[in-house]
Amino acid sequence: MSLLPIQSTQPQSLRRRRLAVILITLVALSFINLQENNVSNHLMVWIPPSRGLEALRDAFPNDVSNITTYQDLHGLVNFDIPMPHDLNIVFMGDSLTRYQYLDLAFFLSRNGTWDREDHDEHFEIKDENMPWNSFFTFTDEVLSPFENLCDCSRFGKNKDTARENRYFYEPHDNNRLTFLLKFGHRPFRSSWDVSYINEHSDSLVNDPQNVDIAQTLNWTEAIEDFVCKMMPRPAFFVFNSGLWADDELVEVDVQTKIVQSLSNCNIISVYKTTT
Repeated sequence: MSLLPIQSTQPQSLRRRRLAVILITLVALSFINLQENNVSNHLMVWIPPSRGLEALRDAFPNDVSNITTYQDLHGLVNFDIPMPHDLNIVFMGDSLTRYQYLDLAFFLSRNGTWDREDHDEHFEIKDENMPWNSFFTFTDEVLSPFENLCDCSRFGKNKDTARENRYFYEPHDNNRLTFLLKFGHRPFRSSWDVSYINEHSDSLVNDPQNVDIAQTLNWTEAIEDFVCKMMPRPAFFVFNSGLWADDELVEVDVQTKIVQSLSNCNIISVYKTTT
């Protein structure tokens, strides 16, 4: 499925724009889940029994016919939504998807709230003067102790060797999020084989100066050889091509293979057109 194709008109806050998109994603996933929960038990997740679907419906505007900008959407969205539980979502894409992962991870790490008093602008978007590895350390500390693994390293503007694979787990509500970096035609890169991550996710240490890349994979390889082998297996895979015109996602054959690969391992795909 695809979400609302809203035009990217800049609002006052980039963070609030991303939050509106994340809320759409949450609501969309909840509707998919209700449709699918008679098929697979592991998809029966995260609709809070005390408030359930009604609360999520109330959060989302009933009439979207006149929404053309993020300002329009933000004015109609109720951000006071119930705390989800038993989420297991993989996000894969470029920086547009990363920031939406960070917003959702922050929401889950703060018991269902968006803002904090000690707000730092670097958590909204990386400052150009901040080194990438400092940004990784900072965001990892903000999400601590729940983002217990960030397989992350990037130097300057070199995207060919960049890695940014984040693993978030909040045990109280059993919420799991993963972000896997994928720049256009460039392969997905991981320092560790997925079986090693499954076994040692609470004790991995990353030295960005001395890392042997275990895997470099295209879209379908990343899904079949990495995402589908994660334990516990993700319920949803949210992906997008971001700002990369040279991405293989424009190819119908690649699109078909991605959907089929996810279907084969019983993971629901959500292609996010809103960026």
